[in-house]
Amino acid sequence: MPTPTAARQPLLLAASLVLAGAIALTIHVAMLASGIPFPISQPPAWARWLNLSLAIGAVFVVLRLAGPDFARRGFLARTLIVFALLLTIRETARAGIMSGVVTTGWAYSALGLIEPVARILIQAVLCVAAMRWVRGGVSLVVAALATAAVCMGGQALAGMALAPLMEQFASLARPAQYVFPYPFHVTLAAYLTMLEPVIGTTLLLALVWRRLPGTKTARLLSCALLVALLKGILGITFLFSFFMQRPPLEGMLSYSQFLFEFLALGFLAALAWDAFGPGVKAGSRAPSSLS
Repeated sequence: MPTPTAARQPLLLAASLVLAGAIALTIHVAMLASGIPFPISQPPAWARWLNLSLAIGAVFVVLRLAGPDFARRGFLARTLIVFALLLTIRETARAGIMSGVVTTGWAYSALGLIEPVARILIQAVLCVAAMRWVRGGVSLVVAALATAAVCMGGQALAGMALAPLMEQFASLARPAQYVFPYPFHVTLAAYLTMLEPVIGTTLLLALVWRRLPGTKTARLLSCALLVALLKGILGITFLFSFFMQRPPLEGMLSYSQFLFEFLALGFLAALAWDAFGPGVKAGSRAPSSLS
């Protein structure tokens, strides 16, 4: 077992993680400012299922890499940790806050958080429950596909149950008051709320860093890929782009502003963690448990 220590330089670690989030968001803002349009697509159910399967597969990888200490925690504790991981990396609260800032309809934006929170909770519960059947690569793929199917059913039921509530308060909805390029206070809110996925990425690093195999470069790239997969943007970029009112390559370019944003966040946060985060005693790095 690797022996963790406190962060070697906690202030530099915190500053570097915040900077990683700012740089990642700037990539998205710069691409949007360059004329790359915001993506809008209408993917069929099978594409959404495959994309969700990729994200759930990434959760299984994280749960395996988290190691035996994490596995010995109770079901509720593991579920809450996965829930927090997905909630933050997927910018759940950030989406609600930015909706309130842009529309000034704070009440409706707050109510709009209920469904995504419920969807993520369903996914967290099912992922932790299904993890018992993951023994290797093949079982991971099968479990991810099956869990995603069940998850979509549960999420659909949750959406149906919550629809009357949202309809009842539909009068609270407000149209967007600001459009890109946004005024200063909207841009400031966007950068401040980027702390949420930074926190989620930090939680991911705390869970998996000591058990990632390979060289430093391989670990950095692995973290970047995991963040993009947990966000769900990797599958969206290469699947949903075929269901837009523009050619697929243009659709991929449109979605890539978010893909590059979260790849950069994962890579830069991992770089900061490697430089300033908790150390591991020489020769004590744990092997991967994915085989």
